[in-house]
Amino acid sequence: SYPASSWVTASDGDWLRAYRSKDDEFRFAVELDEISDWLELATIAVEDQDFRSHHGVDIPAVFRAAWQNLVRMRVHSGASTLTMQLVRILDQRPRTIVSKVVEAFYALQIDARLDKDAILAAYLNLAPYGGNLRGVEAAARRYLGKSAAELSLGEAALIAGLPQGPSRLRPDRHYGRAIARRQVVLAAMLRQGMIDRGRFEEASRSRPEVRLHEWPFRAPHFSDLARYRARRLGRTPGRISTVLDSSA
Repeated sequence: SYPASSWVTASDGDWLRAYRSKDDEFRFAVELDEISDWLELATIAVEDQDFRSHHGVDIPAVFRAAWQNLVRMRVHSGASTLTMQLVRILDQRPRTIVSKVVEAFYALQIDARLDKDAILAAYLNLAPYGGNLRGVEAAARRYLGKSAAELSLGEAALIAGLPQGPSRLRPDRHYGRAIARRQVVLAAMLRQGMIDRGRFEEASRSRPEVRLHEWPFRAPHFSDLARYRARRLGRTPGRISTVLDSSA
């Protein structure tokens, strides 16, 4: 549903050039160990605190959401797990009760076939983060100018809050909203024991410098050639590693 982008790296791992995917988005698929632990924890805290213990559908949360919706006489909580959200990303349907049932059914299947790390990695690589950015690597590099592995707690909490409203919370356009959402993420992490009060206060005081960083455009002709040869070998999309010395 969402093709990945390609990117070319030098011998030291520095990015030389980044390419859009065939559907004109930036989505750089990375492994879970290439993503900040803070970002993993922040995402679980704010989206699905019982992610590691349920089987794709959080039954207690479903009943809790149903009660809240009944009391408030409106949809207040959807009880969607990360796995159900992954289903929604891959198989977009109208937001209806029937769709919820279908999402739950597929979420149970996914949970039975994949381990939790694989599900979390898929979500972090596919979730929308505003504009034509999909996945945390694209979001981290575009908004903060660094890889997803390098994010601090404050930066990770900022990125983790965006999928709830990618357009409404885009930090380059709505910084105040994004920071307010970040506080919700940090509070969830504190409440669930993922961070202590000291880390919470330090991260809350931080103000990440957000802007739209330019995508790398170094050695463009060499990068085009590397990408062409990788395509011929069936090795794209994805990371294209070369032996070019970026310091030369």
